[in-house]
Amino acid sequence: MYKDIITYKLAEGIAEEHLLAIAQRIIEEWMSKQPGFQKWEIHKNSDGTYTDIVHWNSEESAKKAEAEMVNIPNAADWYACYAEGTISSKKLHKVAEYK
Repeated sequence: MYKDIITYKLAEGIAEEHLLAIAQRIIEEWMSKQPGFQKWEIHKNSDGTYTDIVHWNSEESAKKAEAEMVNIPNAADWYACYAEGTISSKKLHKVAEYK
């Protein structure tokens, strides 16, 4: 499994409800159709920022989807949710899991 971890602040004037509505549309119209996509979690951090965790079958699947981001319908609505200069990301490869 491969995960993209993205942390950001919402743009001024963007409510959480708006972010979630846009995310739902992105899932339905684009992301769920990407090969290897598993799920997208959106978390609100204690400092008011957000962290998304996007689960993929593999790094290859994630990279292919990233290359296809230019084809997201109405992508400007999604990008407008993020405060400029606040997005950071990490790429995680699972090496072990304990239960």
